[in-house]
Amino acid sequence: MDGSSGRPRAVFIFGISPDSRRLLEMTLTYAGRGLAACKRAAQSDPGDVKARLDYASALIGAGRSDEAAAPIDEALRIDRTSADALTLRGVVLAAARKNAEAAQAFEAAAAADPASVAAHMGRALACVKLGRLADALESFGEAARLDPSSPDARIGLGDALAGADRPAEAIAEYDEALRMDPGNAVAHVKKGCALLNVGRHRRALAEFSGVAGGIPELAVAHAGRGRALLGMERHRRALAAFARAARLDPGSAGPHRGRAEALRLLGRPRRALAAVDRAVAAGPQMASTHLLRSAILYGMGRLGEAVAACEEAVRLDPDDKDAADALGELRRGRRPRDPDRAAAAVALEE
Repeated sequence: MDGSSGRPRAVFIFGISPDSRRLLEMTLTYAGRGLAACKRAAQSDPGDVKARLDYASALIGAGRSDEAAAPIDEALRIDRTSADALTLRGVVLAAARKNAEAAQAFEAAAAADPASVAAHMGRALACVKLGRLADALESFGEAARLDPSSPDARIGLGDALAGADRPAEAIAEYDEALRMDPGNAVAHVKKGCALLNVGRHRRALAEFSGVAGGIPELAVAHAGRGRALLGMERHRRALAAFARAARLDPGSAGPHRGRAEALRLLGRPRRALAAVDRAVAAGPQMASTHLLRSAILYGMGRLGEAVAACEEAVRLDPDDKDAADALGELRRGRRPRDPDRAAAAVALEE
């Protein structure tokens, strides 16, 4: 379905990560041939850089990023200044969550070819994950300057601005991406997340509902609907939306956490605890989920377990003031403030 229709399209959703898909589509490699054909071409000419990068791209596209390192290294032995090879090395490192090394690879690619949009985008995406938001803004801005018609660069700028707590500017960038590509599901979802974080739940619901209607198999759209409905205090409808998201993506923590929040607000603590336990199993490093678990346990009169869950939240994120305050109240035997639902973001990739 093309973007001119204004209906959501499943861009960068299935298979490999959204960031990797973006960069593959920007990098001048891989014409869509099968893995076997790309491998034969790479083996037939020991000096052909492009054949090796085609093969590496095909492996990444098939979700086999770890195997792509070898042909990329071979390409760099032939031409150590190949911007495409350095960009693909960054993609592989980012897929392995080696974001600092990925940023270095993308920086080398940009130095080799300053006009490479993919290199600047890759550096920006890695910098976002490293919390280097000023560097991310710089690189997204350069990508947008090089390719002013790219919705991806605008989405990236929006992400960096959202991370820098500049929500109005972030929403404007997502709107600009949607002006260029009205059916871009990623832009709609990220705009919905930004709207949630400034408390504009009805507008966020409209964004997520449009995507869920066009791509009903997209779990994050239903989770976003659930988050917006929670903000509107429509707890039963929120529970239904989170339940659908959890069926579509049972291995993701977000939908289970949302179910737990809705069930707690509906006065069903046992089911809420079961749901939050599934969220913890899926995402044990999320401090906010342990804080929610603490609140559920406190409501069930299980003070010792509530304190332990809150201690885990503080251990995971010592800078989380809500968790630290809650732990202080629990240790004094007082009821802590409810976890802040409004600030809970809907994760796209993690």
